[in-house]
Amino acid sequence: MADQIYKIKKSFRLPFTAAVVLLLVLFVISCVSGETWEKILLGVLFIVTLSIAIEASERTFAAGETGLRIKKFFRTKTFTWTEITHLGLVILRNKAYFLLTTTKGFYIFSNLLQDHTHLIRHLTEKLEAERVEVEVKNYLEAPIERTSLIVLTWIAVGIIVAIILTKLIN
Repeated sequence: MADQIYKIKKSFRLPFTAAVVLLLVLFVISCVSGETWEKILLGVLFIVTLSIAIEASERTFAAGETGLRIKKFFRTKTFTWTEITHLGLVILRNKAYFLLTTTKGFYIFSNLLQDHTHLIRHLTEKLEAERVEVEVKNYLEAPIERTSLIVLTWIAVGIIVAIILTKLIN
């Protein structure tokens, strides 16, 4: 069986990438006719969001028969199922954070992953019952989707477009 690959949801990556591109456009416009503080602020904002966009596009979880592979920001960690010692869960409103403890450290991921319930189900099937918190099993019965961050990202895209139009009109 081939590894199942899980990435950050496209419904988040798409508007976030659009925001990064629009910030670049806004930065270029400010370089032509903006104040110094504006150029610095937009340059820093663009670099930070570009870094986050690269991280979001590179982050993958691959679950297979032999173990789990986590790739993030040009680093890859591979774990066999026996190296994973604990799977926990913390829920804050509509955000679910999963804590994966291993013999090599701990890793946190959220319900912003595409098909995250399939990943969690796969993890619970592969791990011994005592290594999975009851809350994780309960979560699988009623998973929550994280839409607020996606909506906020689209709102940010709209605000950046409005700022660009304002700068072009003036």
